[in-house]
Order: sequence, then structure tokens, then C-alpha cells
Amino acid sequence: MEDLATVGAAFGIEGDWAAWKRHRVRWSECDALGHMNNVAYLTLCEDLRVGPGWTALGGSFAAGGISPVVAQIEARYLRSLVFEEEALVTLRFASVKRTSFVHDYAVWKGGLCFSCRTVLVAVRQADGARVPLPADIRAAMLAAGARDEAG
Repeated sequence: MEDLATVGAAFGIEGDWAAWKRHRVRWSECDALGHMNNVAYLTLCEDLRVGPGWTALGGSFAAGGISPVVAQIEARYLRSLVFEEEALVTLRFASVKRTSFVHDYAVWKGGLCFSCRTVLVAVRQADGARVPLPADIRAAMLAAGARDEAG
């Protein structure tokens, strides 16, 4: 995997991020003017949320298991990306409580283009009940820099 300090300089990244991936804007993500559609930015966040933000920590989406659901999302669109531009998408674990956690995301191209914060809740897939985060996943988030807000 590329070193974030090296690749980040090319995209104008600021701060510490636990995970990242390059993304080239596809035509299917664009509006009629060739600008990346607002919902496409959220899909980029989703890609990191389900990969490095959950399954890479030992989580799964298997039937009968525990998985995260988005309870709240806040997005800031700062600068448009256009067709075929390459950007870097980043994720960090902001905080973790007993049954919920917060992810921060950003999209970079010559500096910050988009930022997003999600509050996620661990639920039991069988009935949708809110449940404590699995201990190993919670520990991995804390090790990756999340603040412990379990109180």
C-alpha cells in the first residue's frame, strides 16, 4: 500500500487518516455538465465505510450478525470534481462509544473538495436492535486513533 505522506502530498491532504484509496471519476458519477454528482461522493464514503471501516476490522455483513447502520450523516461540498479527475478518498475513526461510532471522510484533489461525518450504530441484523460494538472492532478503532467516548 502506498504511504499516505507520499501520496497525500500530490492531493493536498491535511491531517491523519487511517485509510485511503484513489478514485478516478467515472462518467456514470457525473451530471450533464461532467461534474461529479453529489450522491457519488457519499458512495465513495460508503466504499471506505464497509471495507476499511468495518470488514477490515473483523466485522461482517453476514445474516444474523452485527453490522453498522448510518444514523446521521453530514456532508460539505467545497469544490467539484469532474469527469476523469483522480482524487484521493480518506477515512478516519473519530470516536467510539458503546454502541455507536463516528467516521470522518474527505475527498482530496489539490486540497479538500468534500468532507463528511457519519454517526453509525451497531445493530443486530436479525431484529435491528441496537447492540454493543464487538470488543475486537471497538479496540481496533481505538488503536486507529478514535477517541473513547464510552463515558
